[in-house]
Amino acid sequence: MVPWFVILISQLRFRRAHKAAIASHPFRSILFPWANYVTMAFLICVLIGMYFNEDTRMSLFVGIIFMLAVTAIYKVFGLNRHGKAHKLEE
Repeated sequence: MVPWFVILISQLRFRRAHKAAIASHPFRSILFPWANYVTMAFLICVLIGMYFNEDTRMSLFVGIIFMLAVTAIYKVFGLNRHGKAHKLEE
């Protein structure tokens, strides 16, 4: 589930950061950003459903614990420090 959330959030942030460039792009995402929000709501419903299903409840808990552990390690070891960003020329 995490990769889907990352993709959806990345698309939201990218499209908001590059409004001018996307305005002239030939591909139109006609339901943006609502499709992203509906998809995230659906994924949250799936996670809630996993909680109520006895066969998938343990997977949900293990996944949450794993994500919390990975996030803690990421923060503790300072892996979230960003280097100097370079602006790309367009």
